Amino acid sequence: MFLSERSMKRSGPSLRAVPFLQGDSTVPAELLTPRQRRQLAAIATRVRVPARRLLYREGAAARWVFICDEGVVKAFRELPSGKRRVSSFLFPGDMFGLAENGRYVSSARTVTPAVLYRIRIDELSAVLRRDPELQFQIVIKVTHQLRESHRRSIVLVRRDAAGRFAMFLVMLLQHPPCTPHSTTIPLPMSRSDIADYLGLSLEAVSRATRSLTRDGTISFLDRHTVRIRNRAALDRLVAAM
Repeated sequence: MFLSERSMKRSGPSLRAVPFLQGDSTVPAELLTPRQRRQLAAIATRVRVPARRLLYREGAAARWVFICDEGVVKAFRELPSGKRRVSSFLFPGDMFGLAENGRYVSSARTVTPAVLYRIRIDELSAVLRRDPELQFQIVIKVTHQLRESHRRSIVLVRRDAAGRFAMFLVMLLQHPPCTPHSTTIPLPMSRSDIADYLGLSLEAVSRATRSLTRDGTISFLDRHTVRIRNRAALDRLVAAM
C-alpha cells in the first residue's frame, strides 16, 4: 500500500538534466520553471513507497509515468536464463515508466524508501499537447537519460571489473546528493544490484572493490558509503579504455 496525497499544494516534480544545447556546464540542472512544476503537480499524486517495493512489472499495461522526488529506484529486466539485468538506477529528478506500444519495457522496484510523483499517462499526454515548452523540457530529460544509457553501454565494453566499477562511481557523481567534486559517494544499492548493472558476477565486484581499496584509490566508510581517496588515480582508470 502506498501512502499518497494530491500534490497541488507542493512545489511539484523536479526534472534534472544536462541540456543538449550549447553550454559550459556538464552538471545536471533543474529543467522546469515554477509554473511547469505546478502544472505537473496539478495532475500528479505524490506517493511514499517503502524500500524493495515493486512499482510495475515488465509487459504490464502502462498507465503511469513516475518522477522520483526522494530515494532511489532500479529498472530491471528478467532474462530467459533466469538472470536479472539492472538497466538503470533512478534518482531524484529522474523520470521513468515510459512505455512501448502501451506496455512497460522493464520492471521497476524501489531500492530505498522513496517519494515519487505518479502521473497518469493520458493526463500527461493531454498537458504536453497543450504546452510545447513543457514538451521540449521533457524531450531534454529523455535525451539526457538516453545519454546515460549510452554511457552504461560503454561501461559494459570494458574487460576489467575494476574499470567498470570505477566508471560506475564516476557516473554516481552526477546524481544527488553528489556533485562532480564530491569525495564521498553513497551506495544505497546492494552489491548484487551493482553486479547486475555492471554485467559482472558478485565475486567480480568484490574483487574490484578490494583492488581499488588496496591501491588507495577508494575506501569504504561503511558497506554503503565510498570515499574517493585518490581522484587522479580514479580518473586515470576511467580513461584507460
